[in-house]
Amino acid sequence: MSFARILLLLPALLLQGCFTMSFTPAEYPLRDGLIAPMDVAGTVSVTNDQPSTDPAIVLSGSGIKYQSDYHTVTEVMVQQTIKELHKAARPHPGGGKSVRLKVNYLMSHYIAFFYNSEIRFDATLGDGTVISKTVTHSSGSPVQDIDGCIAEGVMNLLNDQGLRAYLAK
Repeated sequence: MSFARILLLLPALLLQGCFTMSFTPAEYPLRDGLIAPMDVAGTVSVTNDQPSTDPAIVLSGSGIKYQSDYHTVTEVMVQQTIKELHKAARPHPGGGKSVRLKVNYLMSHYIAFFYNSEIRFDATLGDGTVISKTVTHSSGSPVQDIDGCIAEGVMNLLNDQGLRAYLAK
């Protein structure tokens, strides 16, 4: 192959490694025992408080970008929070409680043989208290890194003493 042909193909070869793929996050199951049992007085509703469906890059690295949106990411977090709350709850009679979740940021970066992610979210409790969290996660797999970061956010939220106190009263 001639040098001129290689130069003509070079941009196409370089672009081949730089593309954006649509990504839909999914629940990454948490091991039993990672969320301590908790007293829950009354029923709890967990809702998605993120209105934005604007595209957002959630992974960037090694020539690949994954695109999702924070409403979809928040919905995965909401569903996993409900599931994990049911597993950990020690129910007691009481009034209704609410938790509104809003993921504001999720990004995974490739760093020398592994992915490192960070999620930032707010949980607004029914009494007006806002719990803001930043949680990090690492994995060798890009999909597990993103989904695992969401799951680790759920775990951190449900082990938060402020949330637990609110749910118990």
